[in-house]
Amino acid sequence: MLFQTARMVRNPLSYLEQCRREFGDIFTLRIALGTMVHLTTPANIKVLFTGEPENLLAGEANYNLFGAISGRGTVFTMDGEAHLHRRRLLSPPFRGERMLQYTELMRDITEQVIATWPVHRPFALHPYMQQITLRVILAAVFGLEVGPQADGLSHLLAMLANVGTSSPLLLMPMLQWDLGRYSPWGRIVHLLKKTHTALDLEIGRRRGLNQESGSREDILSLLLEIKDEEEHPLTDQELRDELIVMLLAGHETTGTTLAWVFERILSEPDVLEKIRVELAAVVGNERLDRQNIARLEFLEATIKEAMRVRPIMPQAGVRKLAAPFEIAGYKLPAGTLVANTPHLLHRNPDLYPEPDRFLPERFLRRNVNPYEWTPFGGGVRRCLGMAFALHEIKVVLATVFTKIRLRLADSPVKVGRRGFFIAPADGTRVVVVGI
Repeated sequence: MLFQTARMVRNPLSYLEQCRREFGDIFTLRIALGTMVHLTTPANIKVLFTGEPENLLAGEANYNLFGAISGRGTVFTMDGEAHLHRRRLLSPPFRGERMLQYTELMRDITEQVIATWPVHRPFALHPYMQQITLRVILAAVFGLEVGPQADGLSHLLAMLANVGTSSPLLLMPMLQWDLGRYSPWGRIVHLLKKTHTALDLEIGRRRGLNQESGSREDILSLLLEIKDEEEHPLTDQELRDELIVMLLAGHETTGTTLAWVFERILSEPDVLEKIRVELAAVVGNERLDRQNIARLEFLEATIKEAMRVRPIMPQAGVRKLAAPFEIAGYKLPAGTLVANTPHLLHRNPDLYPEPDRFLPERFLRRNVNPYEWTPFGGGVRRCLGMAFALHEIKVVLATVFTKIRLRLADSPVKVGRRGFFIAPADGTRVVVVGI
């Protein structure tokens, strides 16, 4: 167990590839989190994503890993009917058509951050992508613009979001010992308490504002208006915990994905040129807006292809078995963890011929099979923020490539570990070569 855990912590992608070569399309690893069966084919992943949710407990699996931070009562850590009920309540603000209204906000934030980039000098892109995604969350989710009101909460949220980039070992319950605020886990506990207090104050303030000024368009305002079938709103604690999940799910993940998408595009001159041609034809001399962003089809296909070859999580959509379960002829006992493994699925040559080639055309004008492309998980547990994240990535890329010219400072970019996530080891170092 210790050896396999160390291999997964240190270099998960090469270890997963080795396991597939040696053991085939379904294999088991015994790591500190438990016995985990890895699935790598669409047929098996379909069984995982469409199986009975009462037996395939995604919420329990998520809670075992992130529960100390996210809490028990969120859509991320619930199971069964409670999860479906909460998901129905939270879904409307995240529907695809609503995402277009955030286009100009995302564009403006990106332009402001771009203006701070050095010219003709190498720098790491990843921290700037995190800056953009945090500011988008503050504005689009919390309804806070940059300024004194947002500064305190922004600082706390940025620190909390960085929990995901600390050692993945800290997410293992057996190592979560609070030995004071200067111990590794104690610092996180102290930060979490301060964040809870700040969010409780903000939620209370916003309840008053919503009653006084009517409806607003940020996601927190929409969540404040949600009521269940019995006309009960979400409690302050439920709102707070869901907001923390949105922060953790939408900050580090989207920032890291952006760093990889830039790495892939800047490594492929032909792809970059096609993106520029499309931007010139669709956007031209106008500003990017909610009308023309929807017409950038090649850019959208490029994002999906980049997420195919650079998924940021070793596993995306883990279930814990409440009862024995059979898959691919194997009978798995209760308590087993079963995982979708996108890095291996996305490199299956039967699904993606020449899988190591970067070919956005694979996703051009075609529907994505939900069991062949799974960076957001799948089934009833597919990430609620999928449409928001894809739209944000698209707006950031379109804004950058219409404003400036970039090149990679280092090639090839090495794969590294950033806490739970797979990230560019150097943050994707680039150079601005033209404005």
